[in-house]
Amino acid sequence: MLVYALTLVVGCGGDKKKTAKPKTTEQVSNEEPGEDTEADREKKRRMLAHQIIPEGSSCLPAVLKGDNAPRLELAAIGKDAVVCAMDDDRTRLLGPIACWKVNLASGDLTYSDPEPLPGRGLAVLLHDRCARDYCVPKEAKFGDDKVAYMAKSVDGSKVAVLVGDDVHIFKADGKAHEKSFTIRGDKGVTNEPKAVHFVGSAVLVEAQDEGANANVFVFKADGTPVGPIMSLGGKEKPLSTFRGSFSILDKARVGIAEHSMETLTTYDVETGKRAKLVRKVGKLNCKQAELDAYWTNGDKVSDKCKESIRKTSGHLMGATVVAGAKSLLVMLRGDRLGELAVMDNKTLAEKSSIKMPWCDGKKAEKAADKAEKESAKPAEKDSPKAEAPKKKAAKGAKDSSDPQEGGE
Repeated sequence: MLVYALTLVVGCGGDKKKTAKPKTTEQVSNEEPGEDTEADREKKRRMLAHQIIPEGSSCLPAVLKGDNAPRLELAAIGKDAVVCAMDDDRTRLLGPIACWKVNLASGDLTYSDPEPLPGRGLAVLLHDRCARDYCVPKEAKFGDDKVAYMAKSVDGSKVAVLVGDDVHIFKADGKAHEKSFTIRGDKGVTNEPKAVHFVGSAVLVEAQDEGANANVFVFKADGTPVGPIMSLGGKEKPLSTFRGSFSILDKARVGIAEHSMETLTTYDVETGKRAKLVRKVGKLNCKQAELDAYWTNGDKVSDKCKESIRKTSGHLMGATVVAGAKSLLVMLRGDRLGELAVMDNKTLAEKSSIKMPWCDGKKAEKAADKAEKESAKPAEKDSPKAEAPKKKAAKGAKDSSDPQEGGE
């Protein structure tokens, strides 16, 4: 059995509920009598989320394998590895619809209330000029659709909201607007934004055109543009997430994987320091011209070449990474969806894998029935109840919540 250390430190807290603060005058003025409040909308989102994935589920439902399915994302919150299913359906944009803490020794899942992941962005629907009750100034310019991109900083103190071509920074508590800045101009975004993230003192904007130009642009939280994250070694060029991925590795570093993680370039948002990891890839049944076309969205690629790439690296196309002390934890895709890989943090070689449980038909039906019964129960009034005594752990049993306890 291989024991590996994964001291996950991206987020903190996670289980403590904060006392709701009163709305500001500006926020109250945005809600006309008779209109839904943000609390009403959140209640509806939760109801729809539970229809997709039943509350309390301890397995991954088959719906996650379908077309336009919610996307599994990985993060570290304190010492826990957390997986969330994120709904990106543009007609509803529910955001996180279910989250689980992963036992890295067994792969078992413990359900938790869905919450946005630290630092990682999500797309949300705008209501008037507000994104989840963070209201941009009246003079703000909007894009063609009613969608905003938002992210809470890893330390939880601030929120960035991208609307149109402008990022708006808010205090997380109280939702007071602090500043705005454009993502365009010198060193700014040159294609269409599709996500915003908030890591350390940096706001990062993912943007892509209709081709293979999918880059990540860095801005300081005061609005100062840093520019796109560049490649390391040889002739420098903006790194592309096309058929690769963007990851939040820890509280100060992000990573960009290219070509199904043939390379992973890490970037420290505080210092600008970069490092490049290279994965050894087996021989592909492709000509070099075909490979060049495939990674640049060209059409002169044979089916034989595409299948060869899929078999060799398809599970790493779009895979996202969290950094541990001695290893990398990776959310796999494709035909290995539902698995976490433990990779060497220097060679990207896979050392072991952790399989999370999928719901079979009976488990899924049982979970759905339980959710339906719970939703049908009348609301109980708060009353003091004696807490049931906790069962003692079996003698010699380990606490599997700590990622340092291991794996296979």
